[in-house]
Amino acid sequence: GAGARGPEPRFTRTPGAHAAAAAAAAAKGAARPEEIRTFLAFDAAWRDFEKRLQSDAFTACGIGLADVPWPTKLPTVCGIEAADGPKERKQKFRAAVLRWHPDKWAPVLARVKAEEKQQVVEQVQAVTRRILEERKKFS
Repeated sequence: GAGARGPEPRFTRTPGAHAAAAAAAAAKGAARPEEIRTFLAFDAAWRDFEKRLQSDAFTACGIGLADVPWPTKLPTVCGIEAADGPKERKQKFRAAVLRWHPDKWAPVLARVKAEEKQQVVEQVQAVTRRILEERKKFS
């Protein structure tokens, strides 16, 4: 029985609370890129990364591999879900292609630490390959 300790704790988490908490933490910059488990959290971490790029936060030390939020551990790098219709999928593909396009990455790569540049380039290429694979799979 519970005795003097009171009743046993009950599970009270609401569905989706973990994803919302992860997104909120990522929006505050608290989530480390390796902790990103949902596309919503990735998107928030990406917006934070872009703000830091614009604010010259990396000027003194350079951008490292761990500074970039990578979507590679997510089910899809484009954020596509099974319930998405053709129009939503097209919008998500377009957003992903624009986000990971080599032309967009040229100025970012210029600020990456020399010793980590090759790894960053390889990760960007891996994400780009996944986008193309997802386009074939979901089109």
